[in-house]
Amino acid sequence: MRSIEADVEEYGREERTQLPPRHLAARLPLMGWLIYEATWSALTQISDGRREDDAEVLAAIKARYELIARTKNAALMLPWPEHASRALGALRAQALAESKRDTEDGYLRAQMEHQQARNRHGEYMTYPRRSPDAVDRTEFSLALDEILLQLNLAEAGTACRVAERVIGHWAEEYGSADQTEYAQRMFDQLTNGVDVGEQALAAADRIANGPGFADEVSETRLALPTSFINPGIMTARAVLLMLALSANMDELGRLPLANDESWDDTRRRLCERFKNAYDYVERPIVNSKGERIEPRDTLKLAIVQTRLSAALLMPGLRLPSSWTFAPFLAHELLDDEAVEAMCAWMTERVTDARGRRKQRSVHRGIGSAVMPSFIDSVEACRVAMGGSAGFRDWRARWYVLDAYAHENGRAERVSAVLGIPLTRQRPI
Repeated sequence: MRSIEADVEEYGREERTQLPPRHLAARLPLMGWLIYEATWSALTQISDGRREDDAEVLAAIKARYELIARTKNAALMLPWPEHASRALGALRAQALAESKRDTEDGYLRAQMEHQQARNRHGEYMTYPRRSPDAVDRTEFSLALDEILLQLNLAEAGTACRVAERVIGHWAEEYGSADQTEYAQRMFDQLTNGVDVGEQALAAADRIANGPGFADEVSETRLALPTSFINPGIMTARAVLLMLALSANMDELGRLPLANDESWDDTRRRLCERFKNAYDYVERPIVNSKGERIEPRDTLKLAIVQTRLSAALLMPGLRLPSSWTFAPFLAHELLDDEAVEAMCAWMTERVTDARGRRKQRSVHRGIGSAVMPSFIDSVEACRVAMGGSAGFRDWRARWYVLDAYAHENGRAERVSAVLGIPLTRQRPI
């Protein structure tokens, strides 16, 4: 870290000219890469310290937070920062580190960091290119697109996690608060999350149609063959949460989005935006040799969770899939049969990396909701989309999918909000 700070300080002593001096022109992109890698490495080693009582572990977590903060500050001090655009990854790492605190203040700070990163990226887009050479201009634009993909993916993810924390822990943390205020705040944040997610997908398209994706991250490349599926999932996730809140926004007297004449129009448009984002999820993952790659297990879970959320909000939606890792994916109609098949798959017992037998997955977000106005809005959305209310019954029947089912008293709190007894309280 001291070496990074010393080098950045040295760069700052150079005479400020429109373009960096020749000896820094090649070093700045490498410094951006070093800052990106250093902060990402530290971020992946930050665990949830709230339940940790080991002093050494807590000290290590604190040290990683401090390293990310120092590296971010060094990134902000870089001269000619547009030529080290990957250093913006330090702001992304700072934002994600704040969100890992899983507190309201942490998420607020995360959103501020995301905003700063987005603003700085926008500024870099207006700066002069490195030289009149066409190859250099292409490299400059590629670097900006690859980091934009990372920044926007992270920002859309934070918007989703903020909403999911509120709707999932309402009974425990927010029960006496004003649901109206929180619902509108979440809707606005998710609206922004969808916008930046769609910008990430557009950047992925530009990269795919230009140099293509790289098989591995290096000092010159960031975008991997999974660069369609990750932002596709996150954008679809944000759209679904917006859709879930749409009936609540209508009830509160909010105007429909854009030029829509009614909230029914807005729901139809959100449905189309969801399908557009999900189309990216279905694109094959292909390496540089043209070989198709199977998605890793975490992506498989994300695909199923996305389809399940869509089925809960838009019963009867037709959503074809080319993936074959689970039999129910051939069932393109998201009806009750598809819902039950997906829930059964998610609750199957599998062996994890440590050899433990455990339920395959839980269902965060919509599947763990305990915020009364949100649950009402989901049921109203289902009716508006041509289905029956039914969400409370599903929630009670598949309580085992609740991400917080392990918490003391959770079952009683959820049952009280739903107004009906829970059918299954333990993993199958």
